Amino acid sequence: METCKISRYLAYAMTVYVFASIFYLVFTRNIGTPFNDSLNEKQKVIKKAASKKRGIIFTWGLVIGLGLCILFTPFTPLKI
Repeated sequence: METCKISRYLAYAMTVYVFASIFYLVFTRNIGTPFNDSLNEKQKVIKKAASKKRGIIFTWGLVIGLGLCILFTPFTPLKI
């Protein structure tokens, strides 16, 4: 039986993505937020409401995705 090589590539891709995210956070922490600083109070309220709505939608996506993974167990080896 051969081992799956795709999972190794996905692991490398995830590692690179995590490294890039940490790198980005470290090097942009002192840059500031020029766009957010330019908003007036009404625009900030609109932005906050939109962010909350998008956060709820993303959380539902996580919950549904987790449920589907538990229900269908897509990464278990096939029994032939």
